[in-house]
Amino acid sequence: MGGVVAELFIVKGLRLERSQTHKKCVVKSIIQHTVFLFLTLSFAIASAVLGADKVRHYYTVTTDEALDVLDVNACFEGNPPAKLVAESLDAVVALRGVWNVQTGEEITPSGFIPMDGIASGGCVRFVVDISQGVQRHDMTGLKVHRIGKDVAVASGLWLWRPEFIRANEEIHVRFELPQDITISTPWHREGSERGHFVLANTPYDWPSWIMLGRFPDQVALVGNTHFYVSVLDGRPPVDREFLLEWISKEAGMVQSVIGKFAYPHVQVTMVPNARARTPAPQAYVTRGGGPAVHLMINQRRPQEEFIADWTATHELSHLFLPFINPDDAWLYEGVASYYQNVIRARFGLMSQEEAWENMALGFRRGFLQAKGQEISLREATQLMYMGDPHERVYWTGAAMMLHADIDLRKNTANEWSLDRVLREFNQCCNSDLRGWSATEVLQTFDKISQTTIFSSLMNRYVDSTEFPDVLPLYEDLGLQYIDRKVTLDNKAPLSDLRDRIMAGDKEVQHEAKLFRD
Repeated sequence: MGGVVAELFIVKGLRLERSQTHKKCVVKSIIQHTVFLFLTLSFAIASAVLGADKVRHYYTVTTDEALDVLDVNACFEGNPPAKLVAESLDAVVALRGVWNVQTGEEITPSGFIPMDGIASGGCVRFVVDISQGVQRHDMTGLKVHRIGKDVAVASGLWLWRPEFIRANEEIHVRFELPQDITISTPWHREGSERGHFVLANTPYDWPSWIMLGRFPDQVALVGNTHFYVSVLDGRPPVDREFLLEWISKEAGMVQSVIGKFAYPHVQVTMVPNARARTPAPQAYVTRGGGPAVHLMINQRRPQEEFIADWTATHELSHLFLPFINPDDAWLYEGVASYYQNVIRARFGLMSQEEAWENMALGFRRGFLQAKGQEISLREATQLMYMGDPHERVYWTGAAMMLHADIDLRKNTANEWSLDRVLREFNQCCNSDLRGWSATEVLQTFDKISQTTIFSSLMNRYVDSTEFPDVLPLYEDLGLQYIDRKVTLDNKAPLSDLRDRIMAGDKEVQHEAKLFRD
C-alpha cells in the first residue's frame, strides 16, 4: 500500500532565489494547476481505496546529488491545517521559499507557514537549505552536520507539519532520492517501498533527526523490534559489520531485563570521527516520530573498547521508559545509570565487584556535588541544562532506584524487583507516545507493585538538598568499600539479595551464559 506519488515541478539545481520566484510563477502556473488536479484526483482515489475514515496527507521530498536542499511538496486531503509549524527556531532561516502549488503564489512565513490561501485538497511547496549548519535563533546546537559525503539534518529544521495530528490523520512522507542515496528516519516504514514512511503522532516539538548519504541500510532484529542502524561516513573507514553486531548484542542484553521492546522499530545512528579517548564519548536518545538512539563514535578505538564501554547500554536503557519531562531527568537518567552497571555485570562484561565499585564512585560524586550545591534535586535538574555538572542528577536518581530495588526484593522475598516493575510497565504503558511526568511514572510503578515505595522516594528527595544515604545499604548487602575497591562479605544479611541483583533471574542467567559462550 503506497502513497500517491506525483512528479511535481522541480527547478533545475533547486536554487531559486526569492526575487526570481515571482517572475517564474506565471510560467509555471499551467504546470502547477495540472499537477494540482492530478494530486486531487489521486488523493480521492487513494481515500476511496484505503478507507474514508482515515485522512491522509502526503509529503513528497526530493534532494540533489550534493544533498544541499530538501524540496518538499505537502498535499492535504480535505481542508488543510490553519498553519504549518517546525520544531527549530531556525527553520524559517533555512527556508528558500514557500509557494501555493495551485496558484503559484509565494507565501511569506512568519514563525509558521500560513495556510489560509490553500484550498481544500491543496498543496504547498517549500524548499529548505541544508547545505550548512544554521544557528541564528536556536541555541540548542547546529541542525545540520556534514559528515564526509553524508549529512545529518534535524527534522525540526525542514519538516513543516500541522501543529496537531488528529487520531484519524496520517502523514505519509515519501523521499524521491537519487539511486545511491539512503535515508534514515525514526518513522514507521510503510511496506517494502524504498523511502516511504508514516509519521508517528508525537508532538511537533519533540526533536528527531534524519540521515542522508551513501551508507548501507542495515537492520538488526532483536525480539520483535527492528533496529535500523545507520553508520555515516568516516575516515579511517568504519567497520559497519562490527558496529551492527555490537549494537545488536547491546540491545539483546537490555531486552533481557525489560522483555520485548515496546516499539516495532528503533532508529540507531552512529556518527564517526569523534575526537576522544573513548569509543563513544557522546550519545543521547530522541523520541520525535519514534524512539532513536544517537551515538557519536571514535572508530579509531579498538573493538575491545566498544565491547567494554557502557554508553550504548545506558542509552538503550532509556527505552525502559517513555518520553519524560526534561525537568524530571533525574528519573530517566537514574534508571539508565543504575542499569548500565547491573546489565553489564549480569552478562559478564564486568565483575559484580566492579559494578558495585562503579556505582559507589558515582554515588560519591553525586553526594559531593549535592553537598557543594545545597539546592534541591529539582533545582539541580534545571541547572543541568545550563551547563551545571550533572553528577547530582544522575546519581541521586540511581541511588533512589537502588533503594527501590532493595525494598521491593526484601519485602516480597524477591518476588518483586525493579526488573519486574519495569517489565510490566513496558508491557502496559511504554508504547504510549506522549509526555509523562516523573509523578505519573512512579505512581504507575506503585500501582504495578502494589506499594508506595516509588512515590515515597520521590516525595522525600526531589525537593530536598539531601543525597540518598547508600552506606547502610552497602553494609547490609555485604559490600566493603575500601580505597575505591569493593570486596564481598557473604555473611551480610542481604548478601543473597545482592547476588540476585547482579545475576538476574534464571532466564537472564541463561541468556547471559549464551552471550558469554
